[in-house]
Amino acid sequence: MIFSVIVPVYNVEKYLGECVESVLAQTFPDFELILVDDGSTDTCPAICDNYQSQDSRIRVIHQENKGLAGARQTGIRHAAGKFVLNLDSDDMIEPDTLACAYRILIESNPDIISFAYRWVRENITIAITDDGLPEGIYEGEKLKKHIFPKLLSDSSMEHMSYYLSGKVIKRELLLPHQLAVNPKISLGEDLCCVFPCYLEAKKVYVSSKITYFYRVRTDSMSKKFNTAQVEKVWQILEHLTNLNIAKPSDFSMQLCRYYFFMCFAILAAAAEGNHFECIGELTEKIVAHKNFSYLKQAHFSHLTAKTRIGLYLIRKKQIRVLFYFLNICKRLKSIVKRG
Repeated sequence: MIFSVIVPVYNVEKYLGECVESVLAQTFPDFELILVDDGSTDTCPAICDNYQSQDSRIRVIHQENKGLAGARQTGIRHAAGKFVLNLDSDDMIEPDTLACAYRILIESNPDIISFAYRWVRENITIAITDDGLPEGIYEGEKLKKHIFPKLLSDSSMEHMSYYLSGKVIKRELLLPHQLAVNPKISLGEDLCCVFPCYLEAKKVYVSSKITYFYRVRTDSMSKKFNTAQVEKVWQILEHLTNLNIAKPSDFSMQLCRYYFFMCFAILAAAAEGNHFECIGELTEKIVAHKNFSYLKQAHFSHLTAKTRIGLYLIRKKQIRVLFYFLNICKRLKSIVKRG
């Protein structure tokens, strides 16, 4: 078997059918679809079983809730395909995704294929993203020169896609790194797996083809901002640092840049969502923690004016000022958009 498509399922009854149908519509026939019902409390278990009864390529695994990383680990343990494609249960893939991947595998024999993304909100495309590299094969020195510096963040804050979904990865490469991710990591679990896979890959194919539809869901956005996101980033830093694998020569600097990127993104999300009640907690967690040294060491060569201001204010521990600055930026952007 060539491909195993792994879909972790948890309370997505509204979207699961479209996700599964996008896999069953593949023009390349040699695949299995593994649905891991991760303790869903809605009708997802029944939906999964119904699909399994209709198509022999589908396998359903029911388990107690273990979280996204735990569900993916269950899926890959049962996977029989030589290559694995992870697909989130509220997203979709193009009908020729596996066919395109197979052509690339035959022609170039890569360990990883990274496809481009279409971000969709209510069936409207709001963005298209890729890895920011010319399409083609990367191996040897080319891999080290163009991909390794972008695994976490380069000096312009550009990076490879952190997502595990949308990538076709050789199972024997993915398996140990997928199983090594602590299931308790609920933010950045993709990166904890993707990062070592890139470092151990012999060949990587970067494709500009858009195969993955990422659904931006307004119904999944929490009304209460969770400041624990900062602590979850600490878990990522610890996991990446403790990896028993040869790391890029600039790993320490990339780690510093990544931490700034995540802290800035978290602060922006809180500010743009008007979560003023979180300023105190965010300030304490960012400024008082030992990882603040990463923020002081992060250096970049090219940043937007907004991000440069953010870096300056964070280094000066002016989290409250930065919060209000980002909130004002959001308001001004909304006014310009309306006008």
